[in-house]
Amino acid sequence: MDEREHERFIIDREVECFVGERRHEVFVYDLSAGGCMIEAPHLELEGGTLIYLRLNHFIEAQGRVVWLAKGHAGVRFDERLADVEVRHLGFTPRQEPFETIAPCDRLGRPLPAYQQY
Repeated sequence: MDEREHERFIIDREVECFVGERRHEVFVYDLSAGGCMIEAPHLELEGGTLIYLRLNHFIEAQGRVVWLAKGHAGVRFDERLADVEVRHLGFTPRQEPFETIAPCDRLGRPLPAYQQY
């Protein structure tokens, strides 16, 4: 199992990214209080590049690229995000097996059993 300093959350969100004076759009796939993983195949990044991320209208982070792999980059934040900010942006997938989750409509009402053919 992967031992990490901070709990990570899947967010899968497009955010604004600034490298120097240039603005870009990148996808953030996972987020923790200490950093994140971004997908940015169109950016020419290298280790140590300073990145500024606007995660939403209220939450921003600055950090440096610490690893690169096939269009993805790991960013370590200069200042730790508050845990409540990370939880607000992320979601935690259900831990129960998919087969045990009853299908529901958008209002949460159980759907009838699917007719087998």
